[in-house]
Amino acid sequence: MAAGYSTGLKWNEEAKLKADLMNTPNRWRHVSVQAASKRLLSLGMSPEDTRTLTEYISRAQSGKRLVPHKSYRDFKFN
Repeated sequence: MAAGYSTGLKWNEEAKLKADLMNTPNRWRHVSVQAASKRLLSLGMSPEDTRTLTEYISRAQSGKRLVPHKSYRDFKFN
């Protein structure tokens, strides 16, 4: 959805991704950061937002902890 925003990625979408990365690490373990970047750009996401999201993926895969907003702490994508 972020590709349609003129102002870029919304804070709650970042929080949801952070939460999902922390709550379902197996889902993200085999996601290639480069492939994710290419896909996000092909969907129309801005380069800045793409860098933000791929950085989150990379950090989570390297074992670093991401802290989502408290209202999304338990969020998981379907």
